[in-house]
Formats: sequence, C-alpha cells, structure tokens
Amino acid sequence: MRTSTLVIVVVCAVSGSAYADPTPPALLDAFKMPPAVLVGAFGGGHGHATRAPHGWFFGADTGIAWLVGASDVEARTAGASNIDSKAWCFGARAGYQLASGLAVQARFDKLGLDAPDGSGELVGVSTGIRYSLPVVPMPFAEALVGSAIHGSDLSPMIGLGVGASLFVARHLSFDASLRDWIVDIDGMHHVPTLTLGISAGFGG
Repeated sequence: MRTSTLVIVVVCAVSGSAYADPTPPALLDAFKMPPAVLVGAFGGGHGHATRAPHGWFFGADTGIAWLVGASDVEARTAGASNIDSKAWCFGARAGYQLASGLAVQARFDKLGLDAPDGSGELVGVSTGIRYSLPVVPMPFAEALVGSAIHGSDLSPMIGLGVGASLFVARHLSFDASLRDWIVDIDGMHHVPTLTLGISAGFGG
C-alpha cells in the first residue's frame, strides 16, 4: 500500500512540474536549425531565400578604358594616331531594382579617352536595364543606350555589360564589371571598360 501511494505521489509531482514549466529543456534548443536564407542577399536574405535585392540604389565605379576600332581612314586623317588608346575611367549610376531581379538605371561615364576624330573627350550618358540572378555572388547582365558627348558633338552610343556583385552588408555591395561601349563617330568604335565599384541601396 505504501509503495502504491509513493508511486502516485511521484507521478503527481512530475506532472505538476511539467504543467508549471511547459517549455522544453534548454538542451533541445541546441538542435534547432536556423531558417534557410540566401546569405549575402540584399538585407542578408531577410527571410526570402530566392528573392533578388530590390529598391532604389546608387553606385560608382572606376577602372580602365581602352579604344578599339580607331583604324578607319577618316579617324586616322583626323589625327587619331595621336590619341591615347588607354585611360582611367569613372562612372556613376542610379536606378530602381524590382524583386524579380530586373532593374532600370541611368549612368554617367567619363571614359577618359578622346573621340576617334579628335573632337574632344568621350563622356557617356545612358539609360538601360540590368538583370541580376539571386545567387552569391550575384551575376548580372545589362544593356544601355544613350549618347556620347565629345566636344560640342553628340553621337549615338550603346553599352553591353556583364559582371557580379558581392553583398557585404544589408545595403552595400562591391561590383566588378566589364562593359563594351559602342560609339558611332565616323564609323563604329568599341570602348571596353573594366571596372570595380561600390553600390548602396535602400528599400525592400
């Protein structure tokens, strides 16, 4: 009889303790796994494992530009042989990126090279689109269209680019890119640029 009473008392005590503190033992917390997120995404993933960064952004980059295709006769007779074929370049951009990874942007590029016809330094103003894949690092491809300003003249210009972005903070990334600017100045000329840059954004 004493044994049965003792068992009942022990069971009741354990049950009361369980109802008083229903939380699981701290040891179980060690086995809890964090949610799967895309590390390095805009905002560290913030719960959206496959969503590309989105919101307003601005950035700047710098690197080297070189002139290709200055061998046509008109450019040479205009003194293109005295034009440097390589120079330091600088660019700035701003725009808005959707959650799908598609972005619209505007760019300003000081290419640092004289125009093939010797009319002045090449400066580009363009708008276009960029698409980024939500992986780490984040690769992108872009297409731009605009005008090349050289002296008092304007000439058509298009740009094609590829690169990758590495996010190091919630709204901060480092970018590496290769672009080919195609300008129509007394014939088609290519001005490739290889740049490194930084971008900052705000929004979602």
